[in-house]
Amino acid sequence: MATSVKPVVIVRPPQLGFGDGSVSPADFGWHMLAEGDSWFSFGSLFGNNLLNRLAFARSTLMTSTASPGDTLGHMAEWWRDPAFATLIDGGPRGKQGWKFDAILLSGGGNDLIDAVSDKFVDRQLLRKLPAGSDPASPEDCIHPEAWALFENYLRANFGMVSDLTANSPLNGATPIFVHTYDFPTPNDAPAAPGSGPWLLPALVAHGIPQPMRQPLADHLIERLAGVTRTLGHANVRVIDTLGTLTRAASGATGDSNDWLNEIHPNAGGYAKLAVVWRGAIEAEIAP
Repeated sequence: MATSVKPVVIVRPPQLGFGDGSVSPADFGWHMLAEGDSWFSFGSLFGNNLLNRLAFARSTLMTSTASPGDTLGHMAEWWRDPAFATLIDGGPRGKQGWKFDAILLSGGGNDLIDAVSDKFVDRQLLRKLPAGSDPASPEDCIHPEAWALFENYLRANFGMVSDLTANSPLNGATPIFVHTYDFPTPNDAPAAPGSGPWLLPALVAHGIPQPMRQPLADHLIERLAGVTRTLGHANVRVIDTLGTLTRAASGATGDSNDWLNEIHPNAGGYAKLAVVWRGAIEAEIAP
């Protein structure tokens, strides 16, 4: 017999409390904190994000500080947006935090998109290839020294979030769940007018020939996953979702298979990912 699950209830930090109009974590079986990029917040008005597809065996309150476009660096810079850090460690007076059963972190994806941007041709991760180039491998399209700096940046910022949590009197024993992404297809499939696409223009601007565009995109996602899988922090758990989704068709200009646009899954795609997330989280925190 299948176990029934309950969709999470998502609130923003100001909604937490015990008074009239507030939502009390005491009324739920689990209380989780979510911070992250557009996979946690993109299209939230229409329910198209991962958090809105999560469901657990226990009633779960999800306090979310996620916002579209967040990079890992921004998440770690809690002095700029203190809500995330304050919820974890209680703030300057130690009285504004909450004990969480799990912390969910979606980070690194927007950083990668920024690092291959067509706005900084040949000045970040990607090489500008001469016309007529036929690169033998994805590595031929990447500045190795730039990747080393990028990887160091990712590890440092994941480490800052890990240390913040580990040193918190409230959440020193709370697990942090991070994730790999999945394989996007470089397509002319924007999220909205003026918002994307992201990968395709970057690859075109760097002179990446069409046969190498998908292998290079896959390689970048795999290398990002390799960083995530090897963070090595005692309080960090990796939810590996690479290969869960069905790719968008090459040349698609909108919703295709499990993808709503070039870099965001559609509702069905997020539902697939949510099943993997549920299994990993409940394996860790369920009694």
